[in-house]
Amino acid sequence: MEIPSEFGHLREDSSIPWERIVSEANSRREKNYFIAFTDVAIEFARKESMKKRPREGVVILGIEAALTRGRLADVLFLSDSSDSIAVLSLRAIALFVISDTEGLRHVLETVEAKVSDESPVTDRVRVSTVRILLAAVERDTSVIMCIMEFDNLLDNYPEQVEQPLTETMFALYVVGTLLKEVGEVGKASRLADTLETMTESKGHRMLTALVENLRGNIANYLGEYSRAEEHYLRCREISQEYGFSLGVGMALNNMGSLMIAVFRLEEALEYLREALKYMDIETPRLTTLVNLGEIATLLGKTDEAREYFEEAVRIEKKLQKGVVETYTLYCSLLCRLGEMDKARKMLSEAAKIAEKSEKPIKRCSYLLSLALFNASNGGYAEARKALDEMLTIAREQKVFEMVVRAIIETARVYMSEFEATGNRQLISQAMQYLDDLTQIAKEQDLPSLRARALMLKGELHRLTGGVLQAKGYLERALSIARFRDDAMLEAQIRESLETLGGAEEEDVEESVMSSMDRISVFRTHGRYREVATPTLHALITIIRESGLTEFVHYFDSSLEMDSSIIAGFITAIAAFSSKLMESTGNLRTISHEGFTIMMEHTERRTVALIATEETYEIRYRLRKFAKEFDEKFPLPEGDVIETKVYEAATEMVNQSFTDLIVA
Repeated sequence: MEIPSEFGHLREDSSIPWERIVSEANSRREKNYFIAFTDVAIEFARKESMKKRPREGVVILGIEAALTRGRLADVLFLSDSSDSIAVLSLRAIALFVISDTEGLRHVLETVEAKVSDESPVTDRVRVSTVRILLAAVERDTSVIMCIMEFDNLLDNYPEQVEQPLTETMFALYVVGTLLKEVGEVGKASRLADTLETMTESKGHRMLTALVENLRGNIANYLGEYSRAEEHYLRCREISQEYGFSLGVGMALNNMGSLMIAVFRLEEALEYLREALKYMDIETPRLTTLVNLGEIATLLGKTDEAREYFEEAVRIEKKLQKGVVETYTLYCSLLCRLGEMDKARKMLSEAAKIAEKSEKPIKRCSYLLSLALFNASNGGYAEARKALDEMLTIAREQKVFEMVVRAIIETARVYMSEFEATGNRQLISQAMQYLDDLTQIAKEQDLPSLRARALMLKGELHRLTGGVLQAKGYLERALSIARFRDDAMLEAQIRESLETLGGAEEEDVEESVMSSMDRISVFRTHGRYREVATPTLHALITIIRESGLTEFVHYFDSSLEMDSSIIAGFITAIAAFSSKLMESTGNLRTISHEGFTIMMEHTERRTVALIATEETYEIRYRLRKFAKEFDEKFPLPEGDVIETKVYEAATEMVNQSFTDLIVA
């Protein structure tokens, strides 16, 4: 009899009518034997489950067949009334996929009550797998203890590795995913190797597809996008061949997320549209709908975006999953359409979710939406205040993605205000945040983000007539696009280069806002990289009007020098940059061998920090210090500066920079 390898462990179960199932499957061979076999197995199991005393083996066969096809509704139907440990552990897999925490908790309580230390090893392994799945869904710290327990069982009973249960292999896939998410990519990769060996020995096609998905996620985390794409496409190929619909949807969804990560939004939209066709379970469907709505909004497909968001809102209200982006991103669309009353309602729903949640990313998402809402109403100062709060939370809680989003959106708010007022000084304010963005992209090795930021800086210089500087930034962006083999970005940059000095200002403004939209979808699946702290030498505040040194602090007394010389140098080179080099705004960085001077400018002062090199963290703290210094100390009258007045400034320096000083 031709029994697919996935079900070989059930071959000796005499309660299963193998000959009838195989015969029926053979009669449907025009489909694909594996698909035909699993269809028949599920049909037999459904009929069996209706009986007063169903044969457990037939039901288990049907459940495992349904799992290999991603038919979760069938899994849940077939396992609904069972208290069998084997059946419930398989049910837990489906509950995990749809993130049903309550269902998983009920399964765990049931199997724990039935299993003791004297129970068969297979049953104890099954209990451990359910614990892992529940802890993983809840993102509970107990997941570490569950994994340790699971590892000990497998170490003590190696036969469970040589002849693993379906539940064992799926739990290993989940553990690999968790390891990747916490940055343990080496361990995750080794586990993927182990799991691949298991799936090959068992001939389990569904889990083979999941291994490819896991490898794609690991590559994605590492920023190896081409390799990630290869694995995701392989996952789709395997899944399509054997009718694993959930795997096809998962691969397409991941490809969509991958395209978002490299800002290829048109391709992302196509992949996610296709993925939605394979998602008949509402929980994963919700996330895809929200992503589709966001991308369609940014590409100007507002009618399509509205349809996605309306469906997403319906599901969120029904399931109460707390997906705050359902409301925040819909609010963004409504603001673009001028439907401010409805946008306010979406913002209110987002606030409820953010207030109930302890997750900082939800609070950041709400603040981002609040900022966009305020900006749409002309409240640009209020918008920047919300983004400042968002940035503070994201930095403190190390939510890297939201740090970047706050910076991008602050630049976009400045550009929106420029569009409304025509005040060109706002362009230089936006440029400062794009400087931060390029610095972060450099530090975190995010070439796609860096190229987009450089392109935007070039576009902003075009707006102010700085053709020479615009060309420099665009050419730097072009070199990155070539290296990354990003044909779409390369074509966009070439178009900008060809029209330098010739395009109408309105066209350049439109191009800038379109580029702002595209970069605003920034996503990262990788871990934040720690950046080495540079050595700090001195901090100097300079009165802009007179060029006089007002306050100086040396981090290393052995490096003390005449601060007036430094102030004169900064003033002179700033003037040179402004008059001769077509510079827009204020000079912010001077670099030479072994040192960097970073400058932040207020209306009245320039605050300069001399260090071995620039980092975003130093820049952020310097900007905050400059603002606080300007608020605390009035300008001195005349040319006489009383040093005692600035004793409190030394404490401000200590509070801002002490933890960064290398002993």
